[in-house]
Amino acid sequence: MRLIVVTGLLLVALVLAPAMAALAHSPVFPEENHDPSTAYEIDDPAKSWAIYTWLEGEGIADYYKFTVSKGDKIQVSLIVPANPSHSGFLPSFVLMGPGLSQDDTLPDYMEVPEGYGTIIVNGTDPGEAVFEPFTPGWFYEVSSLTMDAPDYGTYYVAVFNPEIHNDIHNHIHEADSYAIIIGYVEEFTPLELILIPYSVQEIYVWEGQSRFIIFLPLLLAIIIGGLIAYRRRKRGKHPRGTSKWLAMFGGLAFIGTAMGTIYQILLAFTYTGISTEAVITLFIVIMSIILGLLTLRYALRSKPKLTIWRRVGLVAIGMVALFTWSGLYMGPALLISSALVPPYTKKGESALVTD
Repeated sequence: MRLIVVTGLLLVALVLAPAMAALAHSPVFPEENHDPSTAYEIDDPAKSWAIYTWLEGEGIADYYKFTVSKGDKIQVSLIVPANPSHSGFLPSFVLMGPGLSQDDTLPDYMEVPEGYGTIIVNGTDPGEAVFEPFTPGWFYEVSSLTMDAPDYGTYYVAVFNPEIHNDIHNHIHEADSYAIIIGYVEEFTPLELILIPYSVQEIYVWEGQSRFIIFLPLLLAIIIGGLIAYRRRKRGKHPRGTSKWLAMFGGLAFIGTAMGTIYQILLAFTYTGISTEAVITLFIVIMSIILGLLTLRYALRSKPKLTIWRRVGLVAIGMVALFTWSGLYMGPALLISSALVPPYTKKGESALVTD
């Protein structure tokens, strides 16, 4: 088990370092920000944020605001999960702020704070989708703007759909998915890293996927693995004790995460074609598989006992899984729990094992 502890620590170093450097955006999911007074506020506009949401029908705009100093970099872009040429949804955005001399014409339903100038950035069909390796997923970037703030103050960005009145294909636009990317500095807090698995599931829903399909690989891994363990039980080769049963299901959750990620890679390829950036995603898949195999090795062998060092190793693997987004919280929770329960003993044996 000392080897497992060392392996866990190495996984932390190998996974977190490149992930922290390469991840693009901190995801958030706002609601009800349809006028300047309810605009979603970006506390740190330099930090890269990905704000996933839906534009809710005709005559509605979504507002965001942030405060910058004169000369600070402003970077904004819009992405959508659906091909604009098929969906008919091609949103634009307008930047509103002090010191902007341009005064573009906006739809009547949009509000501009008094004294503010505006810059409209119209959406254009990029034609091809981009593969995103960390979700994994795909998107179409329809518009972007990079500029220096002309003056100090609060700036607003409003997202709207100018084509909704002249959609020649008569698409239904009850709620169209888009994400607005604000900022350029790639950084994450530990809490944001831990919340990535939850955010990723919400991004899959934003893409239009069914929650049942999203969780199906994980459920299949647990159900099939559980049935195999039950059959082994008839031959006396099942996990012995609560700790090993918990560890087994935790390991199956790690394997299920790997299966789900492979499915998402293949799904993204149907939009983007094969991408070399999938190598990054495969690295994450391999990490989940390694965590699963390490855990199942302990759970399915009859010899290893629950020593103090083995408890430490199980907790270490659980923490590595938590920060590498494996097991969707259930896996890490089961593994850490497996380290805390009393050890399995046969009749006549002592329950305390320390070496």
